[in-house]
Amino acid sequence: MNKWIIRSLKSKTILFSIILASLGAIQASLELFNAVLSPAAYGLITMVVGAIVAALRIITTVPLDRK
Repeated sequence: MNKWIIRSLKSKTILFSIILASLGAIQASLELFNAVLSPAAYGLITMVVGAIVAALRIITTVPLDRK
């Protein structure tokens, strides 16, 4: 496997992004969360995701090419 991909998978930010993108794809194709979450809940989740991404960026100390 490409070394860059292996290094990328050691990144918490990249792993979180993969999970987030996967959940987005599932939601787009199956609309699983529509019956469970209100529009207000979607807004809250979006804010939480933004905060998590910001926190992951703050704790990032090493570029991917050094992992």
